[in-house]
Amino acid sequence: MIEKLKVKALYDDFVSKVYLTDEQKRILDMMINKDTIVKMSLEIGVSPRTINYEVKKIKELYKNYLQIEISKLVSLIN
Repeated sequence: MIEKLKVKALYDDFVSKVYLTDEQKRILDMMINKDTIVKMSLEIGVSPRTINYEVKKIKELYKNYLQIEISKLVSLIN
């Protein structure tokens, strides 16, 4: 239960601070549910290659989001 709340809080913060298309949000939700690329592809109606591309973009956005959040924390310490 606590883990789900942590994921929800992180998800809400990430989505509020980073622009994601509706398709990317849907893919992110499916990633959180641990759906396969094939399942995502079938449900969204795009090729698995497109899903892989969008997953890569979401991961890059998340990496940038984490770097910014860490920078904010470091600036508070200094």
